[in-house]
Amino acid sequence: MGKSNNKITETSSSDLSLSNGSKIAVIGGGPSGSFFSYFLLDMAERAGIKITLDIYEGKDFNKLGPLGCNHCGGIVSESLVQMLSAEGITIPNDILERGIDSYVLHMENGTRKISTPSFEKRIAAVYRGAGPLGATDRIGTGLDGFLVGLAHQKGATVIHDRVIDADIVDGFPMLKTKGGLSKSYDLLVGATGLKDSSLKLFEKLDFGFQRPKTTKTFICEYYLGDKLLKQYFGNSMHVFLLNVPRLEFAALIPKEDFVTLVMLGNNIDKDLVANFLSNPAVKECFPEDWDSSQESTCRCFPSINIQTAKKPYADRVVLLGDSATSKLYKNGIGAAYYASKAAASTAVFHGISEHAFEKHYRPVCRAMHYDNLLGKMIFLFSKLLQKSLLAKRIMIHIIGKEQQKENSQRILSSVLWDMFTGSAPYKDITLRTMKPSFIFSSIINTFTAFFTSNNKETFASGDDDEKSLGKLYRDGEIIVKEGDEGDTMFVIQSGTVEVIQHKNGKDVRLAELYQGDFFGEMSLFESEKRSATVRAKNDARLLTINKKSLLKRILADPSMAFRLMEKLSGRIRNLDKTISRMQASDRRNWESRPDSEKNGADNNSNIKS
Repeated sequence: MGKSNNKITETSSSDLSLSNGSKIAVIGGGPSGSFFSYFLLDMAERAGIKITLDIYEGKDFNKLGPLGCNHCGGIVSESLVQMLSAEGITIPNDILERGIDSYVLHMENGTRKISTPSFEKRIAAVYRGAGPLGATDRIGTGLDGFLVGLAHQKGATVIHDRVIDADIVDGFPMLKTKGGLSKSYDLLVGATGLKDSSLKLFEKLDFGFQRPKTTKTFICEYYLGDKLLKQYFGNSMHVFLLNVPRLEFAALIPKEDFVTLVMLGNNIDKDLVANFLSNPAVKECFPEDWDSSQESTCRCFPSINIQTAKKPYADRVVLLGDSATSKLYKNGIGAAYYASKAAASTAVFHGISEHAFEKHYRPVCRAMHYDNLLGKMIFLFSKLLQKSLLAKRIMIHIIGKEQQKENSQRILSSVLWDMFTGSAPYKDITLRTMKPSFIFSSIINTFTAFFTSNNKETFASGDDDEKSLGKLYRDGEIIVKEGDEGDTMFVIQSGTVEVIQHKNGKDVRLAELYQGDFFGEMSLFESEKRSATVRAKNDARLLTINKKSLLKRILADPSMAFRLMEKLSGRIRNLDKTISRMQASDRRNWESRPDSEKNGADNNSNIKS
């Protein structure tokens, strides 16, 4: 074995690329590690490169409580649900704990419900592991288990062992595990989260990596049971903007039998938690006899990333997710998707050198970092707003009026929606608040707010099928109509739809589409009207993806366009086969007709021409 030098050594740039036989190690099977592995293997296959990839994950995501959990509130944002659907990845219903169709904003002087665009459930409430302690009747796995399973299906080998040492030997990463395994790799990927012992593995390699800054959060689970959850929380995520010292943001997230409390703030401790739970706005969310002092079945004070790490890459080494960069306070799983896919694309198409990661991966981390700076300003402003009863009165009034308007006119509602969900960058949220229409509307509503009351709202339990995403279309219901204008693409979450064209006075069925298929994509690229009618066959659930969101993502990630072209190519091949079968059937019908009918038809044809 070569000499160990605890330091990244210089290697010829021609050697720093993946090729047939390359070996990759990913430490961590959470969203960052799983997304990276899935996309790396997918892109390598498309590029014709045969590689092997090992995921080292010490946790068993099939276990309840801390043993299978990665300490997260468990919200998959609207934008991530849409992009995963466009990638052909559908989160199964048995992973979903609840589909969120609205946010309920609580303040001391009012409560307002903010509905999801398009009246769909586009946000997923999930568990990262199998579920909380106390959920003894649960079986199966959570989101992390599902994602690592996707990577395994693509060809990754999952090794349930803990890495205890990392070194550089003859220029190549070398790993040692607690179970005694020792193995050399061409590329080492750190998706370890913020665990101190794991980050020390990469600090020891001495290539300039400095771990990110962090803060403590609070997450716990309260058991209510399915009936009470439906009655008091429905399919809404409840968020709180309260004047509670040291509290930045808090939310109650309904799942199946439990409600998850997530608190973000400064030095969160038991006193702050008790202060929050005793607030009247919080107590009104629970049954009257509910004891806020009860011990939750499962609780933790996990750290979260609040500032990007310094230099999370070197030759043959790259770090992802919380150990490198994430989105401030919100949408950490979405941030893992975007950054991990960028790192995977860099490794396959540009190389695994420090220079390649600097040029193609760092811009994604840097963009997230600068966007987080805007996020800090937004949360500072939010903190000031929480101290002003007048400002909150105006906000409640504006939201109440907007919820009676079309989606395009719900300016403040959309700003709050994206702030709570993390579905849009903080930059986009900031720019929207600077539009003249937003400023003018705020000024007008400042005056009218004095003449209206801010009554509390009550909320129904919502859709009976709470463990699904998208909008439900019943058997025979038309989803899009031939000849209509359109600017959205649809992705089938479950069920079947029929594609129909009206020809010569008859409806001709062109195709049937199933879970994971999409349609309506041509309206995103050209201004033509819908070329066919699509209707549900039996019941079908669909997600919409709007033109602006998808085109913006394609500009940032051209591989998304490859996915669309791949699907369109397959659809054209199937259509060719259908046309060939129809032509063959017409020929057989023609040949079976009597000669007298054929001659008559020929004569009629000659007359017309």
